[in-house]
Amino acid sequence: MIRRIIAGMGANSFGMAITIGIQLASLPLFLYFWDTSTYGVWLMLSAIPAYLSMADVGMVTAAGNKMTMAMGRGDVTEANRIFQSAQKFMLGMCSLIALVALPCILLIPFVGVASTSSRYALASLCVGVLFGLFGGLSEAAFKATGRYPLGTAIGHLVRLGEWLGFMLGLAVFGSFAGVALTGLAIRILGTGLAMLVAKTGTHGLHWGFGQADTAEIKTTLKPALTFMAFPLASAIGLQGITLLVGAMLGPIAVAIFNTYRTIARVAVQVTAVMSHAVWPEFSRLYGQGDFRKVASIFKKSAAIGVIQAVLLSAVLYFASPVLLRSWSHGNIEFNPAFMAVMLTYAAVGGMWHVPRVLLMATNQHAGLAYWSIAVSGLAVVLAYGLGRAYELTGVGLGMLLAEVFIALVSARLAIHVLHTTKLQRTDPV
Repeated sequence: MIRRIIAGMGANSFGMAITIGIQLASLPLFLYFWDTSTYGVWLMLSAIPAYLSMADVGMVTAAGNKMTMAMGRGDVTEANRIFQSAQKFMLGMCSLIALVALPCILLIPFVGVASTSSRYALASLCVGVLFGLFGGLSEAAFKATGRYPLGTAIGHLVRLGEWLGFMLGLAVFGSFAGVALTGLAIRILGTGLAMLVAKTGTHGLHWGFGQADTAEIKTTLKPALTFMAFPLASAIGLQGITLLVGAMLGPIAVAIFNTYRTIARVAVQVTAVMSHAVWPEFSRLYGQGDFRKVASIFKKSAAIGVIQAVLLSAVLYFASPVLLRSWSHGNIEFNPAFMAVMLTYAAVGGMWHVPRVLLMATNQHAGLAYWSIAVSGLAVVLAYGLGRAYELTGVGLGMLLAEVFIALVSARLAIHVLHTTKLQRTDPV
């Protein structure tokens, strides 16, 4: 188990390095070919497809947890039934969403998506999200069969390939459509390759629909539907605030806001390196009924997560003036108050990452899901109210207040789950 966690952390560190590299390289590359206003429009376009991340209604994550718990009990037949049922559901759902969304994007006029290039770009980005959702089943198979590090590394490589496609389209075509379509082509290729690798081995999981069961789909939908709340909360609290900043302060402010938030959220990404590595272990041990180990891993990883988030945020504050100056070629200035608020917001976000993962890995996340939606809406309201008074710093303050509240809720719910499992064995699904 320790070797798996360490390997998982290595894969997540690799992914974080890719994320940071993409974030650091994107700004200067985009600003080399486009002006700040055009880049701001691209950011708003690329924020819209995030709403389609809810298209799987949480099926991939919920099914992945159930598969891992079933494999932990040695029940390959049940794991296969869950896996193939999830495949059937996802194929139908993604196809339905594409049939509805693409004609609307291409034919119905939207504010800010008037040009043909913008329409094709938005459609391509949406298709890329749908392929990414279905491809998530590959990562679920890797996780359930003890190959989380391999699946995670492949997933990050696909994401890197998609970004390289964006950059190729930016350099060759220079249009919104050219950027999005080139990235989409690589996303489709990478998803197919990941599916091929996932089926290799003697683990017993297979692609197909032969063992798909409608009753299993209905059973899995119960925890899955509450997982849908998390991408919805993210879309409201992250992409929603991006769009709010654009509407309230303009596209240049969007570029500034996105840059500051990108730097700040490094603290959350570092915490995720560890928390996501222990996710499959939480699921496996919970399925086996070894709650003492679950509690032990939780306490240690939560403590490490808090230390990481606080220390890294402090380091980033002092390094951010140099980062901003070199990263944006002097186009984005350092604002001490805004950066302090954003880094505090990120530190709090890192602190509650491990409790959140415990709840999600054991399908005990329903309460947190409902709270996440409510708090993300609160974040938008606070960001709007404070943003009108204090501009970008006010937006950050609104996000921080909401983040503190959800962190407290998450910690309380995680402690409740640990206390309950000490008293009696609960149904893992």
